[in-house]
Amino acid sequence: MKYLKIYQMSINETIVILIAGLIAAFIVIMILFSIQKKQDLNMCQDIIKKNSLTFYKAFSKIKSKQKRDAIYAVYAFCRYADDLVDEEKNKEALDELADELTLFREGYKLNHFRWRALRATTKPFYGKEYDYKPFYDMIEGQKRDLNHQGYDTLEELLEYCYLVAGTVGLMLIPILANQKKSELESFAIDLGYAMQITNILRDIGEDYRNQRVYIPREMLKKANYSLDDLAHDKINNEFKNLFEELAKIAEDYFSKALDLIHLFPDDSRLPLALSIILYQEILNSCRASGYDVFTKKNFVSDERKNQLIQEYLNKQKEHKS
Repeated sequence: MKYLKIYQMSINETIVILIAGLIAAFIVIMILFSIQKKQDLNMCQDIIKKNSLTFYKAFSKIKSKQKRDAIYAVYAFCRYADDLVDEEKNKEALDELADELTLFREGYKLNHFRWRALRATTKPFYGKEYDYKPFYDMIEGQKRDLNHQGYDTLEELLEYCYLVAGTVGLMLIPILANQKKSELESFAIDLGYAMQITNILRDIGEDYRNQRVYIPREMLKKANYSLDDLAHDKINNEFKNLFEELAKIAEDYFSKALDLIHLFPDDSRLPLALSIILYQEILNSCRASGYDVFTKKNFVSDERKNQLIQEYLNKQKEHKS
């Protein structure tokens, strides 16, 4: 009987030790998981800060950390796809990215910080039925740059703008707005048009040196501005008129997007409005440089950004009062 009690005590102690060990292991795993998640999110945040201070300055003002983290994770995915084209010119890697996206959509765990961050941050916003079509479309748009043939018409250019920029807006709509998502699809697409046309105008010289001409051939012909003029960085009245025609199209789309800002919840409205105002100002920076989009990388200074932000905030205060 004495030995039986000792044996029972030994078993009980062993069970207690095993349970304690399991609990300790679980705690260690959770700590490591938390550390890894924080590192993943920090890497995504660093990517947007490094590559687009304008977007970071706007979206960092969102009060919800959950939304901010999701936006940074989406941006990191898009930035990677963009780099595969601009830096590596790697179609195979884009195909692989699309395959990984399919695995991700089907629930497989992919061991890379971009996928881990995307899963951890967007799950509350996308839901189980989300088809990831904007992600696939964006990859398809990047592939077009690898086999760039230019565009004949404005309509063809806008289709490209949708694929590489409008899609990003569609990725963000579920994060930024819980309701009226279908109504806001036009906002996302219009803003994508505006921002991508702005990018095209800002980067005309750089793109030409990379053997890419995005300005539609019909618009070049109408403006009486030739590819030879483009090759020689020619800034004449014809070029200025061409620039302004495309800039006006971009500004109209910026305006259409801004008109729909009221459909967003309060916490998303201000950052989105600021992103529109700050990005649109790039066009004015190009104008201020004498339309030199060949030898200069035109940008909006921090001083000007702060000025525009303050002007917008003052207008909102006046409107409320």
